[in-house]
Amino acid sequence: MSTPDKNKKLSDEQEGEDNGQQASPRRAGIPDELLNMVGASPPKFVNFDQLMQAADGMKNMSLAHEIAVNNDFELEQQIAPPNSLEKQVRDTVQRAFWDAFEDKLSRDPPDLSMAYGMLEELKESLIAILLPQHQRLKDQINEVLDLSLIKQQMENEAFDFDFYGRYVTDTMAKLCAPARDEKIAEIKGMKEVTPKFRAILEMLELMRKDMANFTIRQIRPYIQQNSIEYERKKFSDYFDAQKALGINALQYTEVWLQRNYQKMLQNASDPQMSSGSQDNPMPTPANVLTQAYVEILNWSDPMNFPETLMMDQFRFMGMRDKLQMLGLISSVQLITYSVVGPSVEGVEQLKKQLKEHVEILLTDRGEKGIGDILDSVSEQVVKDVGESLASRQLPPLSEDKKEGLKGQIANLGSRENKVRQIMMNRLLEFIQEGISGKSLNNLRVPKGCTAVQQELAQVLGNFLRLTSHNRSVFGAQYTQIIELSVNRSSDVAEASGGQSC
Repeated sequence: MSTPDKNKKLSDEQEGEDNGQQASPRRAGIPDELLNMVGASPPKFVNFDQLMQAADGMKNMSLAHEIAVNNDFELEQQIAPPNSLEKQVRDTVQRAFWDAFEDKLSRDPPDLSMAYGMLEELKESLIAILLPQHQRLKDQINEVLDLSLIKQQMENEAFDFDFYGRYVTDTMAKLCAPARDEKIAEIKGMKEVTPKFRAILEMLELMRKDMANFTIRQIRPYIQQNSIEYERKKFSDYFDAQKALGINALQYTEVWLQRNYQKMLQNASDPQMSSGSQDNPMPTPANVLTQAYVEILNWSDPMNFPETLMMDQFRFMGMRDKLQMLGLISSVQLITYSVVGPSVEGVEQLKKQLKEHVEILLTDRGEKGIGDILDSVSEQVVKDVGESLASRQLPPLSEDKKEGLKGQIANLGSRENKVRQIMMNRLLEFIQEGISGKSLNNLRVPKGCTAVQQELAQVLGNFLRLTSHNRSVFGAQYTQIIELSVNRSSDVAEASGGQSC
């Protein structure tokens, strides 16, 4: 049996820039579409049991979803930040317990009342890390750590800390991951009672986490095979429970899909655009959903995120931020090669160097602000270009070209910048093609994006995996919402036609 040596963290938060979507003139955080969806009936009161039942179902669904889509998911040890109040309180409580434990042991005769409670907890923790096939070992633990016998020994001053400490550490050595062997050996060598049993309990806590993660890895294939049907059922139960209480559990999802349907409908009716072409597909449910997914990569309002995507929100926002970075890197490269001209065309070393340096600088854009970062980027680009020209014994950049290059790079801070818009549109079109059912082997890297093709392919792969899973789980709800929008539009069109007659 093997368990992990270390854990991989889930990022809890992803930051991105404002995507420039027009804000509603009404109250902040409430889309105009939602203001028209307020029910006419007064709100119904919900009892605590109903709330808890719905919440528990969604928590189980969320956990199953996380295990299914995230191969790196593991439980992690909760460590309070240094100097935090939580850590200070925890340290104080633990120190007080073990100080009292030591004080009682040092009395004459020793007071073993706390030792009994500690051994009771130790036995529970030891049994908790056993697997079902460890029945013989479980029976042995129950026999050796017989609490009634231990209590008699304590009452008759016949209790032997060394014997029980040795038995527990020997048992732990049989069960622990190889990465814990060194620490177990260190605990075995301890002579003082209090430090030894404190270390034993701390190690058992780590081993319980190891065993939980081992179990997760064992059942992950089963969860992945059954997660779609499980999530469908759990969300259906949640949706029905909310509906019975007068709550629409899909209100933001409806706004999201209806908005994208209306966009496609308007484009389809635009005489200047060829309806049904690759650039202007018909507003079928599949096409509307594809465009709606792509819109997520330009999302700016975390408060009104579609409910059906909420469990993957931080992942989608991470992809959005990554795509924004790739768009800026491609924009910088396009500007550089356009301004400098033939002297740097085809120089792969410079292309690679520019990409690496710009990417490093852009990682701080969330903290320092895009304006300050782009000033540093422009200086670095001028430096890299100058070194490339010098290495090939070519004339250096003129001052006019340097200033022009810096100015154009600095202008990328605006989302209205034409170069930035062009490159972002190319990246988004590439993603849209990739999730629309087209063979991935036939996808071509967008023009001007070859420097970031590996990262772009990774974003597409992750995005495709999440959207495919999401489509499988919520496809029925999506189709129903979009078809309802289609029927409404048809009714409006018929009504308008009848009035004109």
